[in-house]
Amino acid sequence: MQLDQNPFFRKTITSWYDSNFACRTFIVIMIFIFVFAIAGIIVGSGNPYFHEHVGFPAVLAFLSLFMGIKIFFRLKRLSKTN
Repeated sequence: MQLDQNPFFRKTITSWYDSNFACRTFIVIMIFIFVFAIAGIIVGSGNPYFHEHVGFPAVLAFLSLFMGIKIFFRLKRLSKTN
């Protein structure tokens, strides 16, 4: 007798990067990067020699905030299913 290849009672195995611990760690790291980027914007805006370089910390702040929010919603969805 052959075994059923796709039984309905098997649990899906989540990847390590979809675990609650990894998502929370990533969110904390993104918060630190966001604060670092905001500090770079403040320092760059205060010095007239650095006005042209404010764009890089602004992009960094946007990307870290975007990824933190995206991972937060992934964590929220994962905790709902469990």
